[in-house]
Amino acid sequence: MNISTSVRALLGRGALVMLGASAAQAQDAQSPSGGAQVEQLEEIIVTGTFIRNAAPTGTNVVPLTRDEVIATGATNANEVLATIPQVSSNFNQVRAVQTSQFGINNLAPNLRNLGAAGGATTLVLMDGHRITNAGVLSTSPDPDVIPPGVLERVEIVPDGGSSLYGSDAVGGVINFITRKSVEGFEIAGHYGTGDNYYTTDLNLTAGTSWDSGSGYLSYVYAENDDIFGRDRDFVRQTAPNTGHCGAGTVFVGTTAYPMPGLVAGPLADCDSTDDATMVPSQTRHSVFGGLTQQLGDAITLDVRAFYTKRESEGQSDPENAGSGGAGQTVVICSPAVGAVNCRNFGGVVFPGYTPVAGDVGVQRVAFNYGGLVDTRQLNDLEEFQITPTLTADIGGDWQLRVLGSYGESTTDIWQQQINATPQLLAIATGALNPYNVQATNPAALNGVFQNFVGHGVQELINARAIVDGSLFDLPGGSVRLAAGAEYIKESLSDVVFGYFTPGTEGSAVPVDADRNVKSGFAELVIPIVGDPNAFTGVKSLTLSASARYDDYSDFGDTTNPKFGLTYQPLDWITLRGNKGKSFNAPSLADTNAPDTRSFTLPAVASLNPNVPLTDPAQQLVVLVGGNSELGPQEADTWSLGIDIDAPFLEGLSFSATYYNIQLTNQIALPPLTQQIYSPAYAQYAIMNPTLDQVQARLGSVPYLGPPLASLYTATYGPYALLDFRRQNLGEVKQDGIDFNVKYNFDIGSGRYYVGVAGTHTLSRDVASIRGAQFIDVLDSPGGSDLAYVVSIGGQVGNFTASAAWNHSDGYGLTPALVTPRFGSQTSVDSFDTLDLFFKYDLWGEGLTKDLSFTLNVENALDEDPPFYGAGDGGLSGYTNGSTLGRLFLLGVRKQF
Repeated sequence: MNISTSVRALLGRGALVMLGASAAQAQDAQSPSGGAQVEQLEEIIVTGTFIRNAAPTGTNVVPLTRDEVIATGATNANEVLATIPQVSSNFNQVRAVQTSQFGINNLAPNLRNLGAAGGATTLVLMDGHRITNAGVLSTSPDPDVIPPGVLERVEIVPDGGSSLYGSDAVGGVINFITRKSVEGFEIAGHYGTGDNYYTTDLNLTAGTSWDSGSGYLSYVYAENDDIFGRDRDFVRQTAPNTGHCGAGTVFVGTTAYPMPGLVAGPLADCDSTDDATMVPSQTRHSVFGGLTQQLGDAITLDVRAFYTKRESEGQSDPENAGSGGAGQTVVICSPAVGAVNCRNFGGVVFPGYTPVAGDVGVQRVAFNYGGLVDTRQLNDLEEFQITPTLTADIGGDWQLRVLGSYGESTTDIWQQQINATPQLLAIATGALNPYNVQATNPAALNGVFQNFVGHGVQELINARAIVDGSLFDLPGGSVRLAAGAEYIKESLSDVVFGYFTPGTEGSAVPVDADRNVKSGFAELVIPIVGDPNAFTGVKSLTLSASARYDDYSDFGDTTNPKFGLTYQPLDWITLRGNKGKSFNAPSLADTNAPDTRSFTLPAVASLNPNVPLTDPAQQLVVLVGGNSELGPQEADTWSLGIDIDAPFLEGLSFSATYYNIQLTNQIALPPLTQQIYSPAYAQYAIMNPTLDQVQARLGSVPYLGPPLASLYTATYGPYALLDFRRQNLGEVKQDGIDFNVKYNFDIGSGRYYVGVAGTHTLSRDVASIRGAQFIDVLDSPGGSDLAYVVSIGGQVGNFTASAAWNHSDGYGLTPALVTPRFGSQTSVDSFDTLDLFFKYDLWGEGLTKDLSFTLNVENALDEDPPFYGAGDGGLSGYTNGSTLGRLFLLGVRKQF
């Protein structure tokens, strides 16, 4: 067995059986001329180790081959991951930029569902290089900058990886590996259509090779339509009408008077999700280039570079009172009540006050700006990166690899919001009529509508040097070492501002931050038993140890070790295990957010009923945004696994891995509710603070509100000072089992496969703050404890077909969810989708040579995700997955 075959076999032990032809089919397939395809012998670096031509010791690797990538029909890199159950953010999910979440513009994948309020717990790489972060108010890498057409394979290591890679590799590592070379010209494209939806993409790639190297260039254009809530019946409003629908509602106490009639009566049901986008429209242009050049007998230069530009446009529903919607509620008083008394109710006097039966001169008026406000939500990303790698043979079997990277991203976001202060002023002067907003003179709304804008630029500079080779020989084989050093510099320049009136800039909060990381690492692999000294019951035994030291310029240093063991008692059984520590650093947006500020909010007595308000007008002083005192999230991880290649049935294999993760110092937001006054959160709240205490805590943070001194009178001051910035709060303990069974077999002239692969979370316990009691959150909305894909397919001649059944398990709700509209809900159903793939290769000559047609049918049975009465993820009515609906995707591919 040659080196290439050996490493591929090691990878294959953890491979998922996905849509399309398997790796084994690809290797054994016959070309049209009848000759077997020839494998090229080349050195391979597998994700999870820096030792060449070896699988990572004690660790499972889940690969996707190029054939499997093509079979997904993916138009972006995130969609490639949609068939991998361990990628909880992608499996049975719609991956779309949620423009309603201001400042969130990236789709960073998430292994093990370990995402937190800050940082990233999954490391995303391209050819072993970190990808430049992007965003405003947040920062994370987006693999969609990599066109799927240039992918050679994808490798996922669902184990802690900080001992080699540093920050973020807590849940694991996802490495997108691009093609080494392209010969000739390739054209590929798709057109997809579904209910009120379309998507299309075009990929053009050209490449050539010469005696000492090769190069290629690839261009991708992709676009998709938007999907509104009204386009999918599973998207619906679950909360009762809050009065913002239609013409609005006047409330006196709990009695509702729908407008315009102002006759007391029940509120009709409405749906404020109809005009909000579930999937925004999007266009993307990407250019990707690759160059490989021999600089001598012992030196090779590889360069990869990309540029991408993405524009997304979503819509908010004007009747929605949240998530960027234009629904508003104001307290208005009659002139008889007077301005001073009205302020005690948090309201404003309206000259055109219209009394209704039973009121005493004070009303709550709910209305919306439908037809007046711009409901668009724009999110644009522009990014480039260049990643050279220099490889040199330096004597014996030792090799030096020097990796460099420079990248920059620019993110621009825009949406129109309502500015409460000029809104109240316009009502007080009579310019804005809350009973009939549509009749308001548009000029009166110039200051009410705020164009909220964000602009962010992020930069990455990365240099790494690795040397690896054999130290000495043992009876079981050569002891190999990889060691190196790395330097990372990240910078962020963000600004968030608003235009309150045309031509006038409102508050602008610029932030410029950077940090550098200096690191050293080493990995040692020791073959105790190998082919030369194998004996009965021990065919091989390999140990590994790795460790990495990272010194951050902002929060200090951290050291993370890892140990691994792989043991083969028989040729067909492999046992493996590993134990280590991992971490992820708080992002620059966590520590230096451009929205860092403080402001006042009306205090509510129910926040702490044991401490009554001195006066109804008392305020809370709230501090939000970045926290320069954040530390890293830290994790202890270990796993045990078994791989079996059945000797009694060729082509049958089984793999199972138990994993255990304990994450501490989880970055999260303290709850801005009654909970924040509990003893556990005492350090984040100061009750009845003095003026000196408020000024000391706020420091130089921008303050938006009335003068602090004016909050104090002879009898009372602010009710509380709350620190609502991100903090290192809680802990997460999670364990589970990954599994994979596959069977490849021949019948007649066809090759077939069947398999099942998935992950089962055994427990997930969360402590909201260090030292608090752990709570079982395994059966919670949005998180299934069992996800798997069952796949079957085959190839006969030039026809390939496959089917995949994707399952996310349902769960009970304890206690039951009780809502006024839907009554009691005791469980959430499972979500099952069926995906089909068909491919036909024309093995002809001329125009039909190397021409193929594909058809993907996603969610072929048009299944809806299960209903959840409390809503989920910004849109309402569903959970445990999402879907575009049934989608037909036609594809064509031609090589010249």
